[in-house]
Amino acid sequence: MADVVVFGTVVADVVLRVAALPRPGDQIRAEPLGWRLGGGSANVACGLAAASHNVELIGPVGTDSMAEELLAELERRGVHTPRCIRMSTVSPRALILLDARGERTILILGGERWPEPLPLPDLPQASDVASVYVESYERFPTTIGDRFPEALLIATPPTGDGTWPADIIVGSERQYAKDGLATPYESARVVAGARLKWVVVTRGVHGADAYGPEGSYHVAGRRARQVDATGAGDAFAAGLIAALLAGHGIRDAMQRGAAQGAAAVEVLQSVPPDWVESIDLA
Repeated sequence: MADVVVFGTVVADVVLRVAALPRPGDQIRAEPLGWRLGGGSANVACGLAAASHNVELIGPVGTDSMAEELLAELERRGVHTPRCIRMSTVSPRALILLDARGERTILILGGERWPEPLPLPDLPQASDVASVYVESYERFPTTIGDRFPEALLIATPPTGDGTWPADIIVGSERQYAKDGLATPYESARVVAGARLKWVVVTRGVHGADAYGPEGSYHVAGRRARQVDATGAGDAFAAGLIAALLAGHGIRDAMQRGAAQGAAAVEVLQSVPPDWVESIDLA
């Protein structure tokens, strides 16, 4: 078991089931399925906690009753939250339209924007932390990498030309700038710096690719009966990180990520499901 710190947000996902995703001008019926714990970073944190790691989420939360429920649900799933930053606003919510094929459209609902970058509280002792996951350097300071110099630093894809420190960048192909996908590693290294080891691009049913300074690896997508595609990429990231922390190489780590991502689409929830044990990474 390793200590992992996740810098990110937690969201209340409000889910509506629809026969098909709406087109412009459509009027459709929807079945409300209630709210559930969500948000990409919270999903990653829950996935790593399910893999028996000691996980802490640090990020903004509101002061409303929903914030209390979200924090309680995180703690129930093994994610610690003592350093979450209370902001005088309502908790963020996302409206998820889920169709009969398990595909989804996500609408982020209003609310105030957090200050960027966020002021951070006292951080965990750097020597105790094995890995750090950063949701976005638009929201969190780039000095996080300096505060945890020995930790495996994971970040989502860059969203601009500013500094974006990371050992590994992981995200879906939709998250990367189109011009960056031609040469993923070389493009990302411009903003990530010399510590960058791998850029991982997930491609849904088409698997994932990892690009490094000396070449690339591909893993195929795994067959799954899709019920809900929400959070599949987050489950992949959690599986990838857990395998790397266990000492596996990037190719085996992507296999673990693919297994977790496939398991995620088979359940009606945003956070990753129970840990998949039935793959061989030896």
